[in-house]
Amino acid sequence: MPSRRQFLAGTAAALFVAACSDGDGSEASPSTTTLAPTTTTLPPSTTTLPPTGPAAFTTGGPTDTSRVALTFHTSGNLDLAGQLLDVLDARDVVMTAFIVGEWLDANPTWAARITGAGHELANHTYTHPTFGSLSPEAMADEIARCRDVLVRLGGTGGQYFRPSGTADGTTTPSPAVLEAAGTAGYRTVLGFNVDPFDYQDPGAAAVAQRVLATVGPGSVVSLHFEHPGTIEALPTILDGLAQRGLQPVTAAALLAPA
Repeated sequence: MPSRRQFLAGTAAALFVAACSDGDGSEASPSTTTLAPTTTTLPPSTTTLPPTGPAAFTTGGPTDTSRVALTFHTSGNLDLAGQLLDVLDARDVVMTAFIVGEWLDANPTWAARITGAGHELANHTYTHPTFGSLSPEAMADEIARCRDVLVRLGGTGGQYFRPSGTADGTTTPSPAVLEAAGTAGYRTVLGFNVDPFDYQDPGAAAVAQRVLATVGPGSVVSLHFEHPGTIEALPTILDGLAQRGLQPVTAAALLAPA
């Protein structure tokens, strides 16, 4: 009988083949959803309906759950990225990868590597600018370009957008940010309520201690690829979650309606 990870990998691969079956990144199906005329047609499994207004903002999931979402801002050195995924794979843990689009464009095979392990793709802009300082037009371009890379290489634009260049995951983004995300087809801008500031490289012990000091049912944890201390801290973090009866899941699993 196939393992859960084999099943997830097979499912992700099947979705990717189906999404690319027309040769243009869209699925030939009456239920296929089309965004604005200048954007990409997304397969029905991906997220989005024609925008009807600005995206909503959330920082966490229900607190009457045993689940937490580990989210990783995904870019940087491929050796370190591989080490991080190896740790998660060894523990049979899934996460949500907030992809920097230009990184995935430069490393296209990593879409399949991430989704094949059961992880979820999400949008973290194309070039990782200080997003809140952009014009509305530039915001729209950053989101759309990353979304289109995700569709082309991963078969899905993802369900969530997260602005780049902010250290505060709990403050509601500006109306311009929410409007740009909604126009690109994202219903949810996903913040976070656990932040160990691992990108400042405080050391593995500090990263683990900061996560475990604040994590709880329904938490969304913000972490980063490309930081050795984060990789070293992961086993301690995962052990601590297990001791508290908390299960790491993707953001979609955490936020799915009951």
